[in-house]
Amino acid sequence: MVKKHVKSVALLGCLLIALGGCSRQLLLLGGAAAAAGAGTYAYVKGDLKRSYEAPVDKAWAATVKAVEELKLKIESKQHDAFSGSIKGKMADDTSFAINLKKLAETSTEIGVRIGTFGDQQKSEAIHSKILSKL
Repeated sequence: MVKKHVKSVALLGCLLIALGGCSRQLLLLGGAAAAAGAGTYAYVKGDLKRSYEAPVDKAWAATVKAVEELKLKIESKQHDAFSGSIKGKMADDTSFAINLKKLAETSTEIGVRIGTFGDQQKSEAIHSKILSKL
């Protein structure tokens, strides 16, 4: 029985050491389903990813409309039936990237990254605007 506890503690210790440097980089958040069906979201290494209960085409249209309403400068955008990408600059010349990925027929993951290291607050504001367009 003692051996079992020692192994468990050793395994837990290794896991904590491995994840110890990730505390700021790996912040998982659970989001409640909102009006248009936004699901869980995660802020990982500067990217705020959120799943939406919407087909990729509908999510793409909402994303483009949100970016335009926020008056963000689009430098490139492309999409197909499975994914999409918008890259550009904010008014302060900070870069942004928004990536869409089809998860299922009625589910899309959207990731937002602001600048090199990410900005969670600005990313959340963009997600809120996208959600309002769905």
